[in-house]
Amino acid sequence: MSSSVLYLPVLDLGPPLRDLFLSPLLSGPLLLAATYAPDAVRDSVSNLASRLPFLQGPLSNLNPSTVVTALRLLFAVGVVRRLNRALNAMAANSWRLIASKGWDWPNEIAVVTGGSSGIGKLVVEKLVAHGLRVAVLDIQDLPKSMETNTRIRFFRCDVTSSVSVAEAADAVRQEIGHPSILINNAGITSPTTILKMSESYLRKIFGVNSMSHWFTVQQFLPHMIQMNKGHVITVASLASFVALPTAADYSASKAAALAFHEALTSELKHCYGAPNVMTTVVHPNFVRTPLIENWADHLENSGVRMLTGEQVAEPIVRQILSRRAAQIIIPRSTIMISAIRGWPTWLQELIRDTLGRSSLKP
Repeated sequence: MSSSVLYLPVLDLGPPLRDLFLSPLLSGPLLLAATYAPDAVRDSVSNLASRLPFLQGPLSNLNPSTVVTALRLLFAVGVVRRLNRALNAMAANSWRLIASKGWDWPNEIAVVTGGSSGIGKLVVEKLVAHGLRVAVLDIQDLPKSMETNTRIRFFRCDVTSSVSVAEAADAVRQEIGHPSILINNAGITSPTTILKMSESYLRKIFGVNSMSHWFTVQQFLPHMIQMNKGHVITVASLASFVALPTAADYSASKAAALAFHEALTSELKHCYGAPNVMTTVVHPNFVRTPLIENWADHLENSGVRMLTGEQVAEPIVRQILSRRAAQIIIPRSTIMISAIRGWPTWLQELIRDTLGRSSLKP
């Protein structure tokens, strides 16, 4: 089993460049120079500011006072964005300002469901490259490239079965030890309309994408709570926020995974008194995997820039190594999708209509 995600054709506007122009570290000095420096310097700064990409077009010949106003606005927006990010990071980490302590990567054990292929395989390889030991739970055999790696152990497991997960968990504890990291990555999808969805597949997709999270957490979380140390990563999707045609099953199962993450986060603090057990949820946009190969050409012809498995695996591993929890939306330019439920109903429906039409194969 490997993770897949639902298509949402949202334009990536280049976060690094946008972050640079909205950084108060850029707009702040320019604002100071344009406001308090000698006239010659102010004129030079105003000329430079008016030529920045976000002030091009009809705004390219602004007078100095207008440029100062624009810089003030950019500076204010930059400060608010920085403050918002800091508060988001603190909230996701039980209001801690610093990273969680007590982590020693060569002695940490990670469990990755669906780790034999796709995103899961890449996550496993990256974790091992940083010295961690990894237990792969999957119904597929390990690829040959991973079979000889002594830091990777394979445990055949049907994550839709609580019995199978319990047996695999017992084997992991006996053969390797207690894991401190759990990555619920396994996921499946098969675009089908509601009326054509079979009961057997409906039970299977909820079993893999949602119920398996309960089974794995029930096995591995108790020791994390006892040690007040751990990290549970839930791989959800942007489909958690938007349901489109032929994807009711996938969106509903990923929305359930998001709800699971949110409740788990709250329970760790208020029911178990283990705020140092971190939780991270990951919401990727559409990723090219073998599971959606029949869809891929249509999506690319529609102008969709699909993610690669690398673009999803890298942020997951980077977040683990940061020793901090988070909500990760990939790419960052699609972050507004997470707010869609708070938008007016008419606007939500217009967006679903637009995305729904473009997501269907002709």
